[in-house]
Amino acid sequence: MKISYLDQGRRGEQLASEYLMDKGYRILDTNYFFKTETNRKIGEIDIIAKKKDVYVFIEVKTTIDRPDINDYFRLERRVSKKKANKIIITAQKWFLDKKITTSNLKWQLDIIGVVISNTNNEDYEIIHLENVFEDKEF
Repeated sequence: MKISYLDQGRRGEQLASEYLMDKGYRILDTNYFFKTETNRKIGEIDIIAKKKDVYVFIEVKTTIDRPDINDYFRLERRVSKKKANKIIITAQKWFLDKKITTSNLKWQLDIIGVVISNTNNEDYEIIHLENVFEDKEF
């Protein structure tokens, strides 16, 4: 059964959240949007989590496994510097909204890839790249 692109993304985010919780992360927020007063979208963060004292902002990329997709669909190439900057700006807004001071704060940006089987939506693989943009600051 073929699933829609939107359902595929939601399923990937659900699987990524479950994976993170199994690894000891606490999910703080999902699908957080930063929009201007005129409703223009600035950015979105798929999952905001915390592990120990580190805030983790996670971009989830989901794909259906096909024979022509290999090398885990080059996960690190799926989040550009421009996208990373939007996530960082959105993370800053999230901290403001939650009234969390950012001085001496530990944070990182992760990418999680979810590869769902083309033949069985219940079979999947998770690829987790941690702290992918270390040189960024708030």
